[in-house]
Amino acid sequence: PAPQGAIPEGTVIGDGHIKYVLARIDSRLLHGQVATAWTKTTQPNRIIVVSDGVAHDDLRKEMIIQAAPPGVKAHVVPIDKMIQVAKDPRFGNTKALVLFENPQDALRAIEGGVDIKTLNLGSMAHSQGKVVCTKAVSMGQDDVDTIEKLMAKGVKFDVRKVPNDSPDNINAILNKAKEGLSK
Repeated sequence: PAPQGAIPEGTVIGDGHIKYVLARIDSRLLHGQVATAWTKTTQPNRIIVVSDGVAHDDLRKEMIIQAAPPGVKAHVVPIDKMIQVAKDPRFGNTKALVLFENPQDALRAIEGGVDIKTLNLGSMAHSQGKVVCTKAVSMGQDDVDTIEKLMAKGVKFDVRKVPNDSPDNINAILNKAKEGLSK
């Protein structure tokens, strides 16, 4: 039996498409800046963290759900689940703020049919083999290749940590990464 209050499969709500008020790449996922500044600016009714790793990590999942601001429900889903949800017309009233840990997850989701036209690049943590491009963004070769694939698909990039920042130029950041990686 269907759970109480479940919307029958095949039901179309609104226009049957999720509205993506913000899709962001941030290695920190849901944290203070996202929970306050970005939700205030974009007014989502759902925050969806799309990550295979976090979806299978109960502690991180619980921390993300707890970090959601009042009145906004947070979900943590694997990439394949997000692809299914994006095609489900029952989510037509959803205004989603979608968070990816890295550009590779975003590319997988978009290639799977998640209709994201613009990605906000907030933060990509520095680690071994990555080049520091800005105060918040470090990239390795795989990141550069993935962002170029996304751009080739027509995805636009809005590079800034908070809504009030002036956007950085994605091409300048990619060039800096390539320069550093070629040394």
